[in-house]
Amino acid sequence: MVRRRILVVDDDPDSREALSEVLRLFGHDVLQAADGEMAIDVAGRNRPEVILLDLGLPDLDGYEVARRLRAAPGGEHAFLIGLTGYSRDETFERMQASGFDEHVLKPCEPEHLEQIIATATRR
Repeated sequence: MVRRRILVVDDDPDSREALSEVLRLFGHDVLQAADGEMAIDVAGRNRPEVILLDLGLPDLDGYEVARRLRAAPGGEHAFLIGLTGYSRDETFERMQASGFDEHVLKPCEPEHLEQIIATATRR
């Protein structure tokens, strides 16, 4: 298993904490952010290898956060995983255009998410 530094971004505190705890159980170092601005700040200071980013954030949605992360120094190297409850084609097209590397439908199986993280390669 590869231990990664992961940033979990979700405005729902229960979802954010549950996902973070699962990732810690898999042995990862986990950082958290509750909104888009905080995500950009935490990512800039900590340079996570993987960012799990909810699309439905208030103020700055996940698409805009992804674009800003990609434009920030070092942000081009993070592996971005979009978390969404929607499986529509246009959602995935917008994710790809915003710079996401992968997407996961919520709720996600922990083993599936760990498989994606384990095989994630930085840009």
